[in-house]
Amino acid sequence: MGCVSNLVSSVTKKIIKPYSPTPTSLRCHKLSYLDQIIGSIFMPVALFYPKYSDRKPSIDISEHLEKSLSKVLTHYYPFAGKLNNNVSVDCNDSGVEFYTTKIDCPMSQIINNPYADKEDVVFPKGVPCSSSYEGSPAVIQLSHFDCGGIAISTCLTHKIGDAYTMGNFLKDWATITRDPSSKILPSPQFNGASFFPPSKDLSNLPIVVPESEECSSRNFVFSASKLAALKARVISQSQVQNPTNTEIVSSFIYQRVMAINKRTLGVTRPSLLVQGASLRPPLPVNTMGNIGSFFSVLTTEEKEMDLPRVVGKLRKAKEEYRQKYKHAKTNEYLPITTGLYRDADEYFTNNCYDIYRFTSVTNFPFYDVDFGWGKPERYSPSSYGPVRNMFCLLGNKGRDGVEVISYMKEQDMLALERDEELLEFSSPST
Repeated sequence: MGCVSNLVSSVTKKIIKPYSPTPTSLRCHKLSYLDQIIGSIFMPVALFYPKYSDRKPSIDISEHLEKSLSKVLTHYYPFAGKLNNNVSVDCNDSGVEFYTTKIDCPMSQIINNPYADKEDVVFPKGVPCSSSYEGSPAVIQLSHFDCGGIAISTCLTHKIGDAYTMGNFLKDWATITRDPSSKILPSPQFNGASFFPPSKDLSNLPIVVPESEECSSRNFVFSASKLAALKARVISQSQVQNPTNTEIVSSFIYQRVMAINKRTLGVTRPSLLVQGASLRPPLPVNTMGNIGSFFSVLTTEEKEMDLPRVVGKLRKAKEEYRQKYKHAKTNEYLPITTGLYRDADEYFTNNCYDIYRFTSVTNFPFYDVDFGWGKPERYSPSSYGPVRNMFCLLGNKGRDGVEVISYMKEQDMLALERDEELLEFSSPST
C-alpha cells in the first residue's frame, strides 16, 4: 500500500483538561449495570476531511481543536477522569490524551485502501479495540496528510459510553469548534446508573462479548439499487412491509454465513443472530453511557435459512423487544435486561451454537460532523475487531447505501469473499 506506520512522523502529545472544573457533586460517576457488563475496549472512529481552501494553517487547527475539546469535556467530564475498577469513574479532570501527527502520504491513499494498515496511521498506536490500554478514557489523534487533508480519530472507552455516546460527543465537539459560544442542548446526562443500578457482585456478571480473538476484517458495500432488490424479494415472499436497511443487511449476511457453513460442514449448525439495539427511547435521547440491549433470532434447521423468513423473525424479535421496554417503569428496566441475558446465556456459553453479532450505526450523524471545514469525506472504525463473527453496519455519505465491516477468522472470511450470492448484491470496498 505504501502508507504504513513508519511514514508517521512528528508525533506530539498533549493532555487536554476540561475548561471548567467538574462540580463536586459529579466527581464520582457510578457505572451502571450495563457499563459493568461491557468489556473495557476502546471504541475507535476516524473522520477524514479533504483539503479545505478556507482552512487555517495546520498549527491553528491543532490549537483550535484543543480549545474546543477542552470546552466539550466540561459536558463529557467522565472521559477526562480515571476508571476505578469496574465500579465508578473518579471525575478528577486529569484530562485526555491528544496526539498530533504528520502522515507522509496523501489522504486518498488511505481512503482508497480502507482497513489496510490504517489503524497504524490515523489511530493512536495500540489503542483501538484494546482492553489493556491504561491511558486516559478518551484518546484523540489529529493527523495531517501531505496533500492538506486531515483525519480526526477518537477512541473512547466502552466502559463509559456506547457508539451513540461517541456520535454525540463528536457532534457536540464540532459544534463548539465552529462556534465557541454555542450551547450544548440538550446537555448530555451521565445518569445511566439511575435506570440500571450497578451490581455489587462483580464476580457474577454475564459475559456480553468474549475475549478478543485475532481475526481478519473486510468490508462490503450494498448500493441503493442492490438494497432495493433484496427488499423486493423479502416483501414479495413475506408479511414484512418496509423492511429497514439494517433488517435486510443483517439478515442477508447472517443467511450467507450460515449457507457457507452448511456447504463446508454438510450440516446446519444452530446459529444465533444477535442484533444490538438502543434504548433511546424510551430513555431520554441525551442519556449517555451504555444504554442498549439486544434481540436475537435462533436458527436450527435449514428451512429457516431463507432470507424472507430470517427478516420476518428479526422484525418480530425487534417488535417484542420494543414492547418489553415501551410500557415498563424505570425500576423494571434492569430486570427486563437481565432476563434477556439470562435467557440467551445458554447460547452464549454453549459451543454448540454459532453466535453472529450485529451492530448498526447507519443512522448516526458521523457524516454530519462539521468542525468548520466541511463534512467528512469518509468515516470508519479501525480494522481491528473486538471479536470474531461481528458485523458493523455503517451508512454511506449519500445516505442511500450500507457498508458492512466484517470481522471473522481468516478461513471463514476467505469463504465469505467467494460467496457468489453475497457478491451478487454487494461489492468489496476498494
